[in-house]
Amino acid sequence: MPNKPSKPHDEFFKATFGRLDIALDYLQNMLPAALQQDLDLSKLERVNGSFVSPALQEYFSDVVYQSPLKIGKQSVVLSFIFEHKSKPEPRPHLQLLRYMLDAWTEQLHQNNKKLNPIIPILVYHGKQGWKKRNFDSYFGKKLPESILPFLPRFDYIFTHVTDMSDEQILELGTGLLINTFLMLKHIHDPDFIMQNAELIFINLTEPHSQQDFIVLVLAYFYKNSQLAKEKIYRFIQDLPKTLNKTAMSTYDMILAEGIEIGIERERQRLEEELEESRQQVNKVILYLYQIDQKTPEEIALIVSKDLAYIETLISNSAEENIADN
Repeated sequence: MPNKPSKPHDEFFKATFGRLDIALDYLQNMLPAALQQDLDLSKLERVNGSFVSPALQEYFSDVVYQSPLKIGKQSVVLSFIFEHKSKPEPRPHLQLLRYMLDAWTEQLHQNNKKLNPIIPILVYHGKQGWKKRNFDSYFGKKLPESILPFLPRFDYIFTHVTDMSDEQILELGTGLLINTFLMLKHIHDPDFIMQNAELIFINLTEPHSQQDFIVLVLAYFYKNSQLAKEKIYRFIQDLPKTLNKTAMSTYDMILAEGIEIGIERERQRLEEELEESRQQVNKVILYLYQIDQKTPEEIALIVSKDLAYIETLISNSAEENIADN
């Protein structure tokens, strides 16, 4: 199998929650009822661009949606921020606050007369538990009430996919959100996925209309499972016939991608070795010319290089020395 991608969960999240149908399904199931009543989710649209600064890229992958309020003309920016580190973040509010400040700063740069409120949404599927806390708890338990008004106060929507039972996920409906959550929940246990393919791929009975999504889910599984070919082939054979062909072609694609990556890495390695060898030869040539006082003709015989190459190297080295002085 090919090496794991550097940010496999990040890629899968962006590809799935980047779909309007999955994002809308999530919001309709996970947002508090009071918030849903104020939002016109029928006009939900994805916002192009990213508000994640280089300093936060190792923490966040953002997928941003915008929804207008039912009353008035103000819009609310819904930011999906996916946490996929191996350990939970003990103080996510700090990272979220940096993200929100960057987003608001960008809005000001775009000459917005007023800022859009941001609702951070954090989806987590790590192996370890996650205890959600209030921001003021970061400062200890004995702060006097007089201090609290001076601390930032905001909340975020939190979904702990790993803590959800399969039954709870299935209750979310028949949309692709349930397949997304089931794969996220069980991605750390490839044997479970192989033994419960009918659960993971539930409702995916129309491979032609759902082709892109099926390929996405399969590729995510293949890249993260690191299973032997024999196991993958058995898994594919056990899939429903409607998915069998797609599963096989996707696996072939992932293998080809891995081979291409391997070839590219080998090419880069050889180029680096050749460059290192060239530099060593150049050092020998300059040593023979500058220290041993050999002529270019003598050096050409010693190192088996063209006379023109040696003369050019000596000339360039002399010019660099003059420039340095």
